[in-house]
Amino acid sequence: MITWRQLDAFTDEYASKLGSPVSPRYLAGPGDPRHVTHALCAAGWSVPCDPLHPVIRMRSPDHQHELVFKPSAQYPRGWWTVHSGLGPDPWYATFSGDTPVEIVAGLTDTLLRPEPEEDAREDFAGSLVEHGWTHTTDELGGHRIVSPDRTTVAEQRISPSMGRCGWEIAVARNHGPFGPEGLLWRASLDIRTPAHVLGAVATALSDPAPVPRPRFAIDESPHLTVGREIEIGEQIATAHQARLVEARRHRPTATPVTTKPAPSAPVVARPARTR
Repeated sequence: MITWRQLDAFTDEYASKLGSPVSPRYLAGPGDPRHVTHALCAAGWSVPCDPLHPVIRMRSPDHQHELVFKPSAQYPRGWWTVHSGLGPDPWYATFSGDTPVEIVAGLTDTLLRPEPEEDAREDFAGSLVEHGWTHTTDELGGHRIVSPDRTTVAEQRISPSMGRCGWEIAVARNHGPFGPEGLLWRASLDIRTPAHVLGAVATALSDPAPVPRPRFAIDESPHLTVGREIEIGEQIATAHQARLVEARRHRPTATPVTTKPAPSAPVVARPARTR
């Protein structure tokens, strides 16, 4: 569970801090990792790692999913990794260090909820197209989806040797003929990633709602809309508290342990009296 000490530290960090709402959120910058980790902890995920070690490892109550947050200057591409190790089709997803935490949370939050029915699942490409993204296919059947400002590209390629690959998302200042230029962040979604998880990531990518960022954490991208500067501390703390309340709603309840009554001693028949 999240302690009051942890919540106080989070609140104090943003007290009296100036910032602005920014959009689109895929250009918002990384944000606070506790947006992801605090919610998982509130939902009952365990932390089977050394709390003094910089690598955070979290495991779902059913041991089906694992999150690893591993900051590394040498390997910025794999700061966030989600593994699903149970079932016939294990899958994984990775996000680089500068991925906005709201995008990562789009994936992790959906792991807290029951898997939706087939007809209620969001379609990855369809969700993006509904928000104005451009979807094209190549002669092999690969997909390429581009954001309206052309900073974000989601691709699923067809490899002649490996077949259909997973989705790759690249966010950059510009996408030229030879790939992204001025890369901001990347994500990789395994080919076996469930459809409802892909849909949740697409929803997070295309969500038009702005997100708050402190003054000196805001990028100077010409495609970023920056709102009026205000004191954002109370807004961030209130939203974080509400987020944890929602996460606790998905915390599994402990199944009561029923103990079987001890077997009664066998009744031994007394021998009949004789006169």
